[in-house]
Parts: sequence; C-alpha cells; structure tokens
Amino acid sequence: MTVAAALLSIALFLAFGSSGAQKLAYNPAMAKVSDRLGFSKRSYQQIGAIEVVAAIGMLIGLAARGSSVLAIVNEVAAGGLFLMMVVAVTLHLRKGDALKYVAPALALGIFVLLELIFRLA
Repeated sequence: MTVAAALLSIALFLAFGSSGAQKLAYNPAMAKVSDRLGFSKRSYQQIGAIEVVAAIGMLIGLAARGSSVLAIVNEVAAGGLFLMMVVAVTLHLRKGDALKYVAPALALGIFVLLELIFRLA
C-alpha cells in the first residue's frame, strides 16, 4: 500500500467516522439535513451506522498486505462509501441544494475514489 493510500484511509476514517457519529446522534444540524432530504430519523441514523462501519473498514485496511482479506475489507468499504457519496451528491442536486451542501459529499467521494485507485495501483 502506498503512503498516499494509507494517509487517505486515516483521513477518511476520521471524516466518515465523525459524520456517521453525528448522524447516529441525530444532532440538530443532522436533523435539518435529514428533513430537507426527506429521510426519517431512523433511516438517517442507519446511514450514519453504515458510515461508521465503513470508516472502520477503511482503518482495518491499513494492516493489509497484497490481496489479503483485510485489503478486501478496505476495498469493499471504499467502494461502498464511494457509492454512498454518488447517491448523496445526486440527492442534493435533485433537491436544488446550493454548492455548500453538495461540496462535502463530492469532495469525500473524490477522496474515497483516490484512495481506492492508490490502493489498487
């Protein structure tokens, strides 16, 4: 694994871990976003749980060598998070949200894709 992939894995663990934890806690900011996007409290918390689990999967991959099970866990987690960010960007754009709401999901999606590319290269 390259150093870039390792650093991205750590950064993505922190980003998705904290984002998922905020969704799980359903703080006022997350409640507002959830309402705007049309999610129930429970479904938004489930999204948060998926983010936390995938973030842990990204971190687990740091110990991976070659095509080991741990490497596959990282790749599956990264692929899942990338798809989640594609869906998030699509939902925000369909709702007509401003760039300040779309940009975080877009940036995280790009970083997840880069981590996956660096890992597989």
